[in-house]
Amino acid sequence: MSATATTPARARHHAAPSASRWTGTAHLVRLALRRDRVRLTVWISVLTAMMLYTPNALELAYPDEAQRRTRVQLLQTPAGIMMGGPMFGRNETDLGAMMANELMLTLIVATSILAILTVIRHTRAEEEGGTAELVLASPVGRYARTAAALLVVGAVNAVIAVTMTAAMAASGFAVADTAAMCIGVTAVATVFGAVAAVTAQLWRVARTASGAAMALLALAALIRGVGDVIDHSGSALSWFSPIAWAQQMRAFVDLRWWPLALLLVVTVLLIALAAVLEARRQYDDGILATSGERPGAKPIRGVIGLHLVLQRGSLIGWTVGLFLAGLAFGSMTKSLRDAAQTNELIARMLAAQGNDGIYTTMSQFLAAVAAAYVTTAVLRVYSDEQAGLGESVLAGAVSRWSWLVGAVVTAVLGAAVSMFFAGLGNGLGAGLTMGEPQTVVRLTLAGLGYVPALAVMAAVAALAVALRRPWIAWLAVTFVITALYLGALLRLPQWLIDLSPVGQTTVPTDVPVGALVVMVAVAALITLLAGLVYRRRDAA
Repeated sequence: MSATATTPARARHHAAPSASRWTGTAHLVRLALRRDRVRLTVWISVLTAMMLYTPNALELAYPDEAQRRTRVQLLQTPAGIMMGGPMFGRNETDLGAMMANELMLTLIVATSILAILTVIRHTRAEEEGGTAELVLASPVGRYARTAAALLVVGAVNAVIAVTMTAAMAASGFAVADTAAMCIGVTAVATVFGAVAAVTAQLWRVARTASGAAMALLALAALIRGVGDVIDHSGSALSWFSPIAWAQQMRAFVDLRWWPLALLLVVTVLLIALAAVLEARRQYDDGILATSGERPGAKPIRGVIGLHLVLQRGSLIGWTVGLFLAGLAFGSMTKSLRDAAQTNELIARMLAAQGNDGIYTTMSQFLAAVAAAYVTTAVLRVYSDEQAGLGESVLAGAVSRWSWLVGAVVTAVLGAAVSMFFAGLGNGLGAGLTMGEPQTVVRLTLAGLGYVPALAVMAAVAALAVALRRPWIAWLAVTFVITALYLGALLRLPQWLIDLSPVGQTTVPTDVPVGALVVMVAVAALITLLAGLVYRRRDAA
């Protein structure tokens, strides 16, 4: 963005001190809703459909008390609590309690991601892309854009809470408990929308701002999980996470509304902090200073080198997160083995597969998370293209083919690095708790066994870029996670579940050499197709 473009915008932004700082908020709300109408409708529809389908699927999968008790015993393991919620020792086989314990965390993460992306999209991303200058050319108050983004998030969360409550109530669930569960979910999402409003003021780059908010969401989920593992009803550590506050409303168990007040107070405080920070910064700038140009820096060599530099920050963040997650999961191995004494399901799994069954489940979870990384890495080509940044690269001696394929290659290399450290963390956690040093090497190599599956995900993302349909890539990620964790629960056909490349990888229980070779070939063919399509279409 040129100086001649930004200077007038800044002047206009500060030119009308008599005008309200909230001027234009209503207009910006309408504009945001119009821009996002399809995107928001899809999100709301999918989340509501889950609340319609899941109770019926649970009832079909576990029709009697004995089957539900077996399911509850699995969820009482450390891994089950980490991926679900606390167990309060009451009404655990009640269908509503099972919904809250198994589905609430997933809904919180999904709605929080939606809130983060929406706030960043209408605040920092608009400044970074230059579209905010058009808005600031009209009478718009200092806080109008951030206020509009937060109002949109609040309105969307209100609609989600109403539609999800109605969907569950239509299935016969108690209205009060259902409303508490759904309001708790959306209240946490609103908190992280406010978190995104703060990070949008701190960092100048939209990706950094959204990445920081996502990292805080992941940290909150980890703290909640570890805290609930310490005490199944929630330890003191759990209360340091806003996710725990929603789950501690104890819907369908012992309903209480007061934890909701904590979520509302934190939301207000974060919004106030965002307002203070926005008042202190200049347009198209961040509170935290960014590093300027370094004359002595080494030159970037080649397309791969450029992609590596562009992905360096996100790769480091994802790698650290996966390492810590692997370390946490691996440390649960001994607890899971101990749980086999009272849990028949775990006992049967250990009898059939030994510890490798546990290790495979953990590795597949880490690979599913890494699938989100490779997708974002490749989709950067599309976002840079939309922002006009890709033109400066393609205007030089760089072909579209090499630019897109280079992104795929770099994403796969990043996947190899992140899965290496994820496996290392898993191995260290399991090896130290079990007293088996050789496990460190086995699980580190097992992590690398999932790279072919992630290569397929990167290739699908490249095809999505070529087709200008980024939602295809995120649909693939959603499918991988759904097939891995909800496939049996949702009674998906086996042939559909088998299409998941992560699910087809069963290292270290088994090394499916044939499947891995096929995945590499499929990834290469899809990448080839994506490159051909991308080379033939218009740039923007």
